Amino acid sequence: MASNKGKKAKHDDDRISNLPESILSRILSWLPIKDAVSTSILSTRWRYLFLSMFNLDVDFHMFGRPPSPHTVKSFTNFMDKLLFFHSEGRIEQFRFNYIPISGLNVSCVCGWICAALWRGVKDIDFNFASESDSIPVLSTALLFTVKTLVRLKLGIPHLMTVPVHVRLPTLKTLVLENVVFEDDDSVKRLLTSCPVLEDLSISHCYMGNMKCLQISNPSLKSLALVFKCNLFEFVLFPFKVHIVIDVPSLVYFKYVGYIAKNYSIVNMPSLGRADIDIYGGCNLRESDGLVQFFEVIGNIKSLQLALFPEPLPFLFQRLAASPIQLHLKILHTIKTWKRMGLFKFLQFSPNLQTLVISNVSNEITFPMEKVPSCVAYQLKEFKVLDFDDESSLFKMVTYILKNAKVLNKLTICTTRLLEAEEKFRITKQLLSLPRCSNKCQLIAF
Repeated sequence: MASNKGKKAKHDDDRISNLPESILSRILSWLPIKDAVSTSILSTRWRYLFLSMFNLDVDFHMFGRPPSPHTVKSFTNFMDKLLFFHSEGRIEQFRFNYIPISGLNVSCVCGWICAALWRGVKDIDFNFASESDSIPVLSTALLFTVKTLVRLKLGIPHLMTVPVHVRLPTLKTLVLENVVFEDDDSVKRLLTSCPVLEDLSISHCYMGNMKCLQISNPSLKSLALVFKCNLFEFVLFPFKVHIVIDVPSLVYFKYVGYIAKNYSIVNMPSLGRADIDIYGGCNLRESDGLVQFFEVIGNIKSLQLALFPEPLPFLFQRLAASPIQLHLKILHTIKTWKRMGLFKFLQFSPNLQTLVISNVSNEITFPMEKVPSCVAYQLKEFKVLDFDDESSLFKMVTYILKNAKVLNKLTICTTRLLEAEEKFRITKQLLSLPRCSNKCQLIAF
């Protein structure tokens, strides 16, 4: 009797091994490749299951520094066996995070990538370390003609060559990071060859070889443009690329970077939400780029804006007549407050929903009589990231809590090094302040 119970217990402990092979393969496919291969020692049933994996997550950071010759040889044999000698299965997702490994032949890496492309891959995520002098040269003639690709992410800090006969008929998501664009035509050729593209992200790419970044695609719904924030580089090489955007189906737009001199937004009638983060101060007398930018996206429903406050009064005069739900983050600057009061430009933002300021100094003044309508009837969230003067902080918070009738959340954070007792005292005092809105939640530090 005891023997039967022992057999039953052993059987129950190995329920996973009794699952169908298709389910086991799916489980292995979501493990890092090193862990998936290690399951081959569990039993004879598991010995070759890893060969049926359809998701490959190859991260070269898993190796020690430097890896032993035995480790490199074992890994090379595994990848060859998986991609060359077991070619019946389809690979759905291939993530490849490459850094140079001593003893690993770069031609092997190129061969593995090409083999995966031939296996009908749907999702590709290639990331190559910028410090590498031996980055494998991708066969873009093959990469940009994979008919099964649905998502493609390329993080390659080298020149991206787009072949003449590029065709990606099923690609819906394209992410380009740290890529060096060859010229204007190569980008235009790539985007026009993706007939069902919905999401496009261009982040920290080098555009020194370009005069015009033209983004034209009738199916695009989400667009993110994120440019480098190196001020020294921007001063030496100002951002002079002309941006042309023709996207009639676009719903979401994100822009992060210094403001470009020229925008040509030909068609953006469906835009519902935009996140705009402008680096550095902006003098409207020196550049019309920011003004033009807000003129062409003035029909959006929700705008999340982060920038220095100098141009805000001028811009809000243009936005005041629009029913835009505004979420504003004012970037850190002390000198600005000496030239301009905060509430002066709040008067030009009747639909302000969120206000985040990174500095509250004693230069901020408060209106004694008339409260801006956005503070009284629209402001739902207020956040202070840092403050120079404690008394000014309490004046500001007291004013907001007293007049914001629909405020839901007020958050106070600081990077200052405060003793625990001082933090507790300030928090206790903030929590004791009266609130006009009975729904307001206050979070301190």
